[in-house]
Amino acid sequence: MNEAAIQLDPNARLKALTAIFVAAFAAGLAMGAALPMVSMTMELRGMSAANTGYVVAGAPLGLILMSPFIGTLVNRFGLCGAMLLGGSMVAVSLAVMPSVFGVAPWFISRVIAGIGIATIWILSETWVNALATKEDRGRIIAGFMITMSFGFLLGPMAITAIGVETWTPFYLASFVISLSLVPIWLARDVAPTLPHSEGWSFGLALRAAPMLMVIALFAGVTDATQLSFLPIYAVREGFDADMAIYMMTAIVLGSLLIQFPLGVLADKLGRDGLLAAFLVLTIVFGGLIPFVLREPLIIWPVLVLWGGVAFGLYTLCIILLGDRFDAASLAGANAALVAFYELGSVGGPVAVGHAMDALGPNGMPMVLVLSGIPVVIFYVFRRMRRK
Repeated sequence: MNEAAIQLDPNARLKALTAIFVAAFAAGLAMGAALPMVSMTMELRGMSAANTGYVVAGAPLGLILMSPFIGTLVNRFGLCGAMLLGGSMVAVSLAVMPSVFGVAPWFISRVIAGIGIATIWILSETWVNALATKEDRGRIIAGFMITMSFGFLLGPMAITAIGVETWTPFYLASFVISLSLVPIWLARDVAPTLPHSEGWSFGLALRAAPMLMVIALFAGVTDATQLSFLPIYAVREGFDADMAIYMMTAIVLGSLLIQFPLGVLADKLGRDGLLAAFLVLTIVFGGLIPFVLREPLIIWPVLVLWGGVAFGLYTLCIILLGDRFDAASLAGANAALVAFYELGSVGGPVAVGHAMDALGPNGMPMVLVLSGIPVVIFYVFRRMRRK
């Protein structure tokens, strides 16, 4: 039984939710802006693709490394203090990058930024889950995910508009992240004091919530592959670069459009059944892509729905996490879930890249379908064992 919900008067609850949503937007903006900003800057300044890959990998590596220590950080600095520290790390790392250009210092900067992003991301999810109740958790977390997704979508658009010919985007990004810390600081009086939290290992997370962790891993594989390889898949299938970008935009649009109806359904229907439906639909829509790619009346709704159900898997995992864990365990469990999601985000594109080189473009949907089938089997096994 979850005991994490916090009782606050309406004004205090609104103040807390505002701070959380601003933090979510900032985390999404930082992640969305940094990917094209870092890679395009390195490309323009003559860095090799391999070196760019190492630097880009620094942020998810920092996030994964930080995840087991989130509970310790909260114990030491409190929820708000830890979030302010994490945001400051992101802002400082972005501000110093122009003056230390190079593979090694930029890799270190991105690892530090990843640690900071992990802190904001995980603890904002923990805070919003602690504020939500069983009756409204789906809608509140859906709003949270919309805010983060909107920041993620806006980040690349802002970088494209500003350009990376100068160092201006780095300083602007640092300023925006710093500004987003103000509402968190102002809401420090309504931040929950979480019970002492123990560190979480991957093994403990798998024992405590194996189904959620495995589905988060699969969601990371699918989401990262959609964003990284769908444009490449489309180009290799003969579409031009603009059409490839439009296809990726349809995926992102789906991830935004699904959140509110998902939240309403999660509050009104059984969440476990919804999780199973989204899991199956993610595999089905991914497997349909090669067959409907050249059918204009079908491919666009399929892409939108595929993006929606795939990202909806992660949203449902967060909702179920709040249902199943109490306040003392919530931060650690949330950190473990994010770590599994990020492991999928790192490993999935690697597997898809090798499959596409070996088998052609359809290696992408093949990997996604084949990686999803064992998850469905595991889900059925767990349900039968529970009964």
